[in-house]
Amino acid sequence: MKKTIETKLDKARSKKAIDKAMDDYKARFAEYSPHFDWKTDDIGDYSFSAKGVKCAGTIHVLDNKVNVEMDVPFLFKIFQGRAMQVIQDQVVFWVEKAKKGEI
Repeated sequence: MKKTIETKLDKARSKKAIDKAMDDYKARFAEYSPHFDWKTDDIGDYSFSAKGVKCAGTIHVLDNKVNVEMDVPFLFKIFQGRAMQVIQDQVVFWVEKAKKGEI
């Protein structure tokens, strides 16, 4: 599943928002063992475990938008939409803070 989030921010500010979003996600959802790491300047990998199943994806930061992709095992596709929504909500929340100059 892939989602594009329009940010109207440059890469640097979007990346800062992603860092804040992932830090907040790790703190709020620690029971899901979340992990996030930048593998290049603009692509980060994330993962978490839910109900014993590991889900993973990538976040690609571009000028004016962020692409979020997620892969989950076939039997758990029913939960993919909800998991993607949680990540998307975090990103949008922190992007809005970045737009206001709060981070």
